Amino acid sequence: MEKLNGFELPDNLSGRSISVKVIPTVCNLENMLKKLVEVNGDFSQLKQWEKRSYKAYQIEDIKSSILAAEPYKWRGIVREHILGVRPSNLGASAIDIYLVAYVAEIFGVGKECFFNYIKSKGISSEPNSAQAIWQVGKGDGVYLQILHDNGSVKDWDFMMKWVGAR
Repeated sequence: MEKLNGFELPDNLSGRSISVKVIPTVCNLENMLKKLVEVNGDFSQLKQWEKRSYKAYQIEDIKSSILAAEPYKWRGIVREHILGVRPSNLGASAIDIYLVAYVAEIFGVGKECFFNYIKSKGISSEPNSAQAIWQVGKGDGVYLQILHDNGSVKDWDFMMKWVGAR
């Protein structure tokens, strides 16, 4: 879906800053969901980085739905869940998706542009941190079919709902 009437993504998500509490992590959503099912939903068996992803997406609220669903349905369950959670309650991994989209749509696509933004905004001066944020935000966004592989928005309808414009 194309941008609607020149709509531009805001620099916050329903009042949640996209440059505060941006914590680099290397666990992606799809791998965490696979592991969660593998351990029959036992949170204590997740690795530390998987727990961070679990908490960031507030998976506890939809765990039973994930465990009961076929893997091809997880994407839809998580997408609907994200739209139903206040952005201020989402953790860094979920917000990384929005941050990647915001930078791609406002400042330009690609990892180099993203790294420059992360550094210029004081989010991190470490290339490894910028890489982790990019990797999770882009990877989770692509998995959820919200972003294109270059970080730009693929599903404008979803983004418009997420920012409360619809």
